[in-house]
Amino acid sequence: MKPVQCEILEVELPFRLKFKHSLHERSTSSSVLVRMTADTGDVGWGEALPREYVTGETVRSVVDVNENHLWPILQENRAASWEEALDFAKNLEKKARERHPGLPDRIGSARCAIELAYLDLAGKHFRRSIGEIFGQRKREWIEYSGVISGDSLMKVTKTSLKMRLGGLRFVKVKVGGRDDKERIKRIRFLMGPKADIRIDANAAWNVTEAIAAIQSLKQYNISSIEQPIPADDYEGLQALTHAVTTPIMVDESLCSMTDARKLVTLDACDYFNIRLSKCGGIFGSLEISDFARNQDKGCQLGCQVGETAILSAAGRHFAMGVAGLKFIEGSYGTHLLEQDISKEDLTFHRRGIGKPLHGPGLGINVIPERIEPHVTCRHQLGDDK
Repeated sequence: MKPVQCEILEVELPFRLKFKHSLHERSTSSSVLVRMTADTGDVGWGEALPREYVTGETVRSVVDVNENHLWPILQENRAASWEEALDFAKNLEKKARERHPGLPDRIGSARCAIELAYLDLAGKHFRRSIGEIFGQRKREWIEYSGVISGDSLMKVTKTSLKMRLGGLRFVKVKVGGRDDKERIKRIRFLMGPKADIRIDANAAWNVTEAIAAIQSLKQYNISSIEQPIPADDYEGLQALTHAVTTPIMVDESLCSMTDARKLVTLDACDYFNIRLSKCGGIFGSLEISDFARNQDKGCQLGCQVGETAILSAAGRHFAMGVAGLKFIEGSYGTHLLEQDISKEDLTFHRRGIGKPLHGPGLGINVIPERIEPHVTCRHQLGDDK
């Protein structure tokens, strides 16, 4: 099995509603989809959601890295077995860096998009599931978290009630505004004392402000605070982690193994928020999660706002296969998107439950007709046959 074509699609996928936090507000998702074809006729799909304020990557840079650095390596290799294909995927970035030492440290989104397409392609050809990468399944189902964006008190009330009625036990709340305390108080009241509530500031504060905010909200039994201060303030994260008892989770600060090592060296957090699209796909994220476990750091599987069924499926396999995840996000599907792009409905429903995926590759069937109306630019790599 050898990849011969790689089509990179820039797409704008519309949301059902606006999503807002302290760093950005959006009503569409600027995404990169990859459709890869082998000489056998098999087709695989990949996805990434580059966010410049997270990894420094843009849609244009993802296309460039894939076109000039990652795709040429995949195109050279013919896999005779599933195991050989996994080895190619796992070492893709390493080989690219050997050839191009000047590659930026953070190319997680670029790697994720093309790696997922290749793994989906290989899985379909060799009739193997991506879930097999992780060995024995670690759980029989997933309980996803709900997310409440930085909206008005009225909208927060409505969303909280829907989550309570839907049986969700885990919720993450976007904070960083002047009415945070009132919003968290309302959410705790509506969700009840047993709900697990954590907050995400998206770097809204400095260290002093973060300490004050955390102390103010502590009475509402907050289980963790995500990215309270700017991503590059490692010393500030170190000071904050040692100043409060509420666990500190890093997100924008954690995009690569270089980041992970630095955070551990400084003891600058308690939890890692791993997102496939920012951390280098399946293998990049797995490397970080293994490292975190060995260094006694907790992990959450997060997601990018606006993921389609492609990344939802990849996240489902990851969550099923990795032990010890503190919280799991993803599979928002049509809770956020106007329409998802697969035949299968991966949107979580009551209690946030997600079941295992079966079938080769990612275990989903992408519907190209649902993508085409939203394509803004396409790039054709490889053979034109």
